[in-house]
Amino acid sequence: MSPLRSGYLATSPIGGPQCEAFERELESHYDVPYARVLNSATSALHAALVAVGVRRSDEVICPAYSMSGTAAAIVHAEATPIFTEIGDNYCLDWTDTRSRITNHTSAIMLVHLFGHHSNVPDWAAQFAVIHDAAQAPTLRPERNFDRHIWVYSLNQHKIINCGEGGYALTYSRGMADRIHAVRNHGECFTDDIIGHNYRMTEMQAAIGREELAVLDKRMKARREWAKNFGVHHGIRDIDNRDWFLFPARCAPAERGDLARRIGGREGYHVPLYRLPYFFAARSYSCQMLPNTEKIESEIVVVDPLAAQ
Repeated sequence: MSPLRSGYLATSPIGGPQCEAFERELESHYDVPYARVLNSATSALHAALVAVGVRRSDEVICPAYSMSGTAAAIVHAEATPIFTEIGDNYCLDWTDTRSRITNHTSAIMLVHLFGHHSNVPDWAAQFAVIHDAAQAPTLRPERNFDRHIWVYSLNQHKIINCGEGGYALTYSRGMADRIHAVRNHGECFTDDIIGHNYRMTEMQAAIGREELAVLDKRMKARREWAKNFGVHHGIRDIDNRDWFLFPARCAPAERGDLARRIGGREGYHVPLYRLPYFFAARSYSCQMLPNTEKIESEIVVVDPLAAQ
């Protein structure tokens, strides 16, 4: 209740004392110079795309297998999502990604799905990369990538949460300032950005600070659960580090039995190009992506919170 009792009723252009403190604590935790807190990770993805200069008629590479907010942020930035294959680690297939690069490609959206941490190949260094780490809160930003922005979620079902919220991390002061220009209540102190109202509230920040303090402890418990769960059921997910979800795969005909045996859900999300908005807008559409379709037909996901 301290944010309410403080008498601080309105957020200043740079945020209230709880938001300021939360940003400094995020910078310390992740060892980055700039953190910016926002009202959701979707808002943060949109702000990050605008910050790196994505604009109308640009194309942004995006995995076809993710939550819809990943692609929605690209549309809100007035760009076109170019859907690409995923690999067997559930993250971008970089070979397919490279084949879809055009003169209009301005950024790559890299989703670290289920808790996997994906690396960026050297050839992609020429592009801005937005890391959607909503499901990978321990992903550490890499130095010397000034055009990379890492975005994390504090939504109610994430590993740490404040009901709703998100944050963006960057090594670039310029990128941090541009993210702020997008988040701050219709601000227009740059010549190419009209801001939205994407600010985090003081109450969200106060809760977020408490949650960040227990992230390492919570991750230790979740990783121990995943290890025991995998051994008990004879399944594994190689290279999953954060275990937002525990994915398992089998032949489609056996999926129902597997889901019942391990207490999971059949399927994760249909490929983004099959969602009604993107399917109707043929400019966003693409041919069926075989590995993405195969994985969705085979996968069962287990929520650690529901399984414990």
